[in-house]
Amino acid sequence: MKHLKKIVWMPVLLLLFLVASCSKNDAQETTNSKLELVASYKLNVLEPSGLAINSEGTVLYTVSDNSNKIYKLSTIGNVLQTFGYTGNDLEGISVVSNTKLLVVEERTKEVVEYDMVTGNYFKHKIDYKNTDANSGLEGVAYNTNDQTVFVLNEKDPGLLIRLRPDYTILSSVALNFASDYSGIFHESATNNLWIVSDQNKTINKCNLMGKLIESYPINVTKAEGIAVSYDKIYVVSDAEAKLYIFKKPD
Repeated sequence: MKHLKKIVWMPVLLLLFLVASCSKNDAQETTNSKLELVASYKLNVLEPSGLAINSEGTVLYTVSDNSNKIYKLSTIGNVLQTFGYTGNDLEGISVVSNTKLLVVEERTKEVVEYDMVTGNYFKHKIDYKNTDANSGLEGVAYNTNDQTVFVLNEKDPGLLIRLRPDYTILSSVALNFASDYSGIFHESATNNLWIVSDQNKTINKCNLMGKLIESYPINVTKAEGIAVSYDKIYVVSDAEAKLYIFKKPD
């Protein structure tokens, strides 16, 4: 009988060993999915919200939720220039060309075209419904491939809105992979979107319809802006006033 009990228990023990091994491997894969932090720098900009980078990958731009101004930064966070524009609750920014930026004003739901040379600007009201003015437009991304513009509604509801070049709505998609959506960047080389979530503390790679491709956890408090260039991902923290640089995954 003792010999029979041993025979009966052997498959059970083998099964438990295989389950434990699989669990260990799964945990290892989850750890590997985290992005490698390359560096972080303190910014001399209070409450940075939104981040953009030029096509050469040499200059960053951000807006301040505190001063409502636009700032040009080096890739290690030094302020190179402050532009003479004061917005209304600025939350997102994107580069159109070497002379032109887009910024979004959250409460008024406006996309602003800003000329960095002349200081002139044009505002475009985006006609859509949301339940809370304080959870309105949170990010903007210019698509150089077809001149469309993506904007994010932060939450209630979380929306990815695609605009035609004349700023009329081309499509609107409800997002469901995070609690909120606080920054967006269009990567022209891959034609993908990168969306950061403040509440979930994640960087999310998506297709142009907002479908999640990959999600990466980050240890950043109130991440509210993202920009991608070559092998790096740049993120700004609103609460910490810091610039984080991660290695872009293969």
